[in-house]
Amino acid sequence: MTDTGSSARLRKRWCGPLLALLLGATPLLGGAQQEKAATEPSARIDPQAQRILRQMSDFLAAQREFSVRTEGTLDEVLDSGQKVQLQRAGDVRLQRPNRLRVDRTGDLAKLHLFYDGRQLTLHGERANAYATTPAPSTVDAMVDMASQRLGLEPPGSDLLLSNPYAALTEDVCSGSYLGRSMVDGVPVHHLAFRNSDGVDWELWVEDGPRPLPRKYVITSRDLPGVPQYSVSLSDWNLSPRLTPDQFQFTPPRDAVRVSFLAPDSQGGAQQGGSK
Repeated sequence: MTDTGSSARLRKRWCGPLLALLLGATPLLGGAQQEKAATEPSARIDPQAQRILRQMSDFLAAQREFSVRTEGTLDEVLDSGQKVQLQRAGDVRLQRPNRLRVDRTGDLAKLHLFYDGRQLTLHGERANAYATTPAPSTVDAMVDMASQRLGLEPPGSDLLLSNPYAALTEDVCSGSYLGRSMVDGVPVHHLAFRNSDGVDWELWVEDGPRPLPRKYVITSRDLPGVPQYSVSLSDWNLSPRLTPDQFQFTPPRDAVRVSFLAPDSQGGAQQGGSK
């Protein structure tokens, strides 16, 4: 991936128009290949927090395939200033280097994402409509393309990339180790970080031989109402025996094909999709 700024944008913006399904959104786009922020002298990161974050990232990146259940909430600030929470839950299946599937249901939509190494497809089950576009040959490159060309930018996707540590530490200016706690009955380490771009985020990492992320919270402190995105990750399966057909999309009967909406250079929207 070439865009080293996309990870920061992910944690600063809320869900894009269609890809709000990843990692409870969880989570697709963004990332960086350069490990810069956490190693700069100006970044004040507790060594224990940095060590645990790197252990989690290296362990996750080493998994050839996995599946995980996500349950999360996304704050929405109404015009009145009142803050409400939207619920969502999903199942994520990843097979490196070039397959991803997300099935998500929530307050606003029931969505499915398919990426098979050649095409990216989003299917809205309630509307029985889908959009398909050619995609690059790796998950990282596909995520970058979706961000740049389609404007699909849900938070939390850094955890799916081939180098989570580089993506997560971009723009970090401080980090703390807050001690041990429990998430869904699992002992975890609680980490907290602050970015220079107006974003705070927390991560709860499983204690033990499987340093998996168990909870992820993103706070946009510079947005009205200081909204949060929170997702819990459970039912990790590191040997799910995934098959190619699970990542291929077959349109349901009477499904309508539509185009992606992509942002134009003026920040509006234009028709996108396969060409």
